[in-house]
Amino acid sequence: MKKRLILLAGLGVGYVLGSRTGRQSYEKLKAQAQDLWTDPRVQDTVEKANQSIRDKSPAVADAVQTAADKVNAATGNGAAGAGAGTGSAGSKPTGTPPVKDDVIADPERDLDDEGPAGLSEDT
Repeated sequence: MKKRLILLAGLGVGYVLGSRTGRQSYEKLKAQAQDLWTDPRVQDTVEKANQSIRDKSPAVADAVQTAADKVNAATGNGAAGAGAGTGSAGSKPTGTPPVKDDVIADPERDLDDEGPAGLSEDT
């Protein structure tokens, strides 16, 4: 019991002293980071990076759109394919298969009608 009490006292003293030292280190690090951030050379570099991003963002957006169009064309899910995957009567479905009617997603169904484990009396 005495050993545990000494251990707890040592942990408590270590915690208090460590907290003070840790707080001082944190404040010092925080002040250094603030000084670095407010340095005019750093702010000049940040502004140059922001300007470069602003200048190149339209080209990047175009490249992403072109790549997305290529992927859609390759998979058969282009913009004109809003009904893609459903196929027509007598033909094979293309693209992704149609989603089956899901009883959970049916807005006409009242959730209170379902029993245990999602089973209902009307099925």
